[in-house]
Amino acid sequence: MKNKNIFIHIPKTGGTTINCAINKTDWQTKPDFNYRHIDYQTKRSNSADIFNPLKYDYYKDYNIFMLLRHPVDRIISEYSFIKTRPEFMSLIKPLPKDLISYVKNRQTQNYMIGFLVGKRMYDTNLVNQDDFELVSNTIRNSNIKVGIFEHYEASLNYFSQHTNIKWPKKLDVKRITLNRPKLNEVSEELSNLIIKHNALDFQLYNECLKTFESQVTLNKGSKINFNGNKYDYVLKFTERFNLLEIELKNLEFIHLNNIFFKSLNDYLHHNAKIKDGKIYINVWNDTVVKAFESKDKNASFTKQLQTISEKENASPLEMTIEIAKTIDRNYKSSPKQKIKYQNYLQFDSNNIVIPKSRKRFKWF
Repeated sequence: MKNKNIFIHIPKTGGTTINCAINKTDWQTKPDFNYRHIDYQTKRSNSADIFNPLKYDYYKDYNIFMLLRHPVDRIISEYSFIKTRPEFMSLIKPLPKDLISYVKNRQTQNYMIGFLVGKRMYDTNLVNQDDFELVSNTIRNSNIKVGIFEHYEASLNYFSQHTNIKWPKKLDVKRITLNRPKLNEVSEELSNLIIKHNALDFQLYNECLKTFESQVTLNKGSKINFNGNKYDYVLKFTERFNLLEIELKNLEFIHLNNIFFKSLNDYLHHNAKIKDGKIYINVWNDTVVKAFESKDKNASFTKQLQTISEKENASPLEMTIEIAKTIDRNYKSSPKQKIKYQNYLQFDSNNIVIPKSRKRFKWF
């Protein structure tokens, strides 16, 4: 019997966790009929047919559900996640140099609605009022259940009431952005700018939030314990990316020292077989500082890094961010700098100390 549940996963709304829980997988599955997400090849969502009025009767017997997220929080999370991924950022013209220019670029605006009607990521065919009306009407006419990211547990229980899905009592959180400002750190000016440029997404969010609050009792339903934090995503992130990319602006330094960074990452993943994200970061930080010390212990660059490593209360990720900022301050693109820092860091496995316990590092 065909699965009657269809989950629409709008990017950066907590959908990877839901998809993995439904399929009992370690990572998200490929988009298909029952899982509506981004096709990696075309960068286009596969949800458009659901929002085609001619298909309303076809989908009337399906349990369709999805999450929306406050546009301000979603866009900040999206930019923090996407900015290191050229396969996505290259679709935007001109290439945004920071969050402000990302928000102002018309291709990034009202993305939740654009996704639902089947547009490509950063489509030049912009979202309009007709798209909003189409999505809003389809949600009502097809009885699509819309949860709210900010009420995640209540949303999962809401979905359970309308599907045959039973969530585990412990749910692994699968994807957390490693470095992004908290919502309470966002200025009122930036928040207003995001709302201004995403007015249709904001209208849809408020409309669905009102419906959600009228149908859901927030403290009712099975208790779900969410397991995981940003350190649990580190190992997945570093399978594809250099840890510095969570903060580093001038990625040229990574390219100049690609042999060192690739060797270090391969060693930690495949030789040391580290399975703990926090230990991975601590060993990575420690090894990078030692590599600078081995090159020139008295250099200003090295002394700044040593100061970071001596901080008492810094978390491992905070230390990585400070290392990235130090590199940005000291390395400036120029022919002379490129020559100086080409293969500046030398990989030496003898510099790597794998702790037997977390107590090895004072910053745990």
